[in-house]
Amino acid sequence: MTFNNKVQLSGFLGQEPKVIMKENKSFTALRIATTDSYPVKHDNQTKWEDKETVWHDVLVFRPIAAKYAQELSKGDKVEVSGSLSYKVFKDEKGISRRQAIVIANFVEKAGSSKQEVLVQNEINEIVEKMTA
Repeated sequence: MTFNNKVQLSGFLGQEPKVIMKENKSFTALRIATTDSYPVKHDNQTKWEDKETVWHDVLVFRPIAAKYAQELSKGDKVEVSGSLSYKVFKDEKGISRRQAIVIANFVEKAGSSKQEVLVQNEINEIVEKMTA
C-alpha cells in the first residue's frame, strides 16, 4: 500500500501533552517545535545557527500512540509520523483560516546527542520566553 499523505517530524515538545475528551472519545494533543540548524564559521570556529522555529499541532487518536504521547514531557525530543490534515475555522474577525494538523499514528521519545541537547536547551529558552 502506498501513502501519498505522509508526514515525519523530529522536534521538541513545547508544552505538556494535553488529553482531550470529545464525544466520549479521547485523544492527545501535542505541540512540537522544529528548527533547522546549519554550521557557520566565525573566526575559525564553527557555531550552529538556527533558522526559523516552526510549530506543529499534532493529534494522536490511536490508543497505543496516545499512551506513549501521555508519557512525554515538555522539552522531550520526539519522533512523530502520520498524515497531514487541515482544519478550517473563522478567526475572531470572522475571516476563514486554515490550520495544518498532523494526525499521528506513531509517537516516540527520541534519544539526544550532545548537539541535540544544546539545540533542545535553546528551544526550551525560546519556549519559556514565548510563554512568559
